[in-house]
Amino acid sequence: MYDLEKATRILAERLPSDKPVTGIAAMTTGFSNDTYLIEGADLILRLPPAAGAMLDGHDVVGQARIYQALGAMPGGPQVPEIILIEEDPAVLGAPFFVMSRVSGEAIDDIVMTPWFVEGTDSLRRQICTDWISAFAGLSNLQPLAPLGAPISPEDYARTWREFARSADCPQLVGFFDRLLAAPAPVSGPPAIIQGDPKLSNIMWNNQQISAVLDWEMALNGEPLSDLGYILFFFASDYHAATRAQKLSGMLSRDEVIALWESVSGRSAAGVQWHEIAQTGKLAAIIAEGVNQANTGRSNDPRLEIFKQNIGYYLGAMEAMLDGAGL
Repeated sequence: MYDLEKATRILAERLPSDKPVTGIAAMTTGFSNDTYLIEGADLILRLPPAAGAMLDGHDVVGQARIYQALGAMPGGPQVPEIILIEEDPAVLGAPFFVMSRVSGEAIDDIVMTPWFVEGTDSLRRQICTDWISAFAGLSNLQPLAPLGAPISPEDYARTWREFARSADCPQLVGFFDRLLAAPAPVSGPPAIIQGDPKLSNIMWNNQQISAVLDWEMALNGEPLSDLGYILFFFASDYHAATRAQKLSGMLSRDEVIALWESVSGRSAAGVQWHEIAQTGKLAAIIAEGVNQANTGRSNDPRLEIFKQNIGYYLGAMEAMLDGAGL
């Protein structure tokens, strides 16, 4: 655990004094970041997970640079303002950054927000439309310098194949090999990919988007990757819809594809390859959680859910590969 009393003293000295820091309270702990509320100043502190990160994405300093670049980009997504970046791990025990606190709330994956669940079909349809449009719009932006050189869909899939190998999941490695036997369809030049474009990574204020969060897995690459990731949440012949997508009013799978094409100005032809790849990515992350639990590297109780779900993701990927003749 981080020393929050020490962090309070240090940040009180370093942050603007118009709103004095009175304390630091834990908000959420994730597999790639821990998030804290800086009380008094009403800002957000992000640190690497105290227990160690599961994913090898952008480190916290890299994430802060991404937020800065996106915030300065004309037509870019709404993101929090970066207030402070500290690269020296000696200050708080790890590098960190401080950003503005955005008004609003997320629609959680598990305990969904009451106004979303209890709202009208037309409200949910608008929320779904805004969600898909926010990520489809990234296809119109030039690659972002902090994200590095563009990565091909095949190399992106190979990255997750190796992640699956390190997670000791040979079945998943074999599925990636089957997928990579076919070239990946592309929709046009590389653009920004958010990498984790789920509904819960958007903040809503008065039912309008106030920020797009969590860019740990962002890259410059093929935008069909993000569409493929999103489509896994919508029912197909190979997998069920997730909780939010089962509610009335949400767009259908075909409507999502049509909306993405309209906003991005690109064709979604060949998105099945990318949906399979993104299902494999999700399965690889879950496999790593299972491996951490099985080897005793983590005692996080959330990993029990990973153990329960790994078979479903592997089965869905295999079914999609079979359906695509791969």
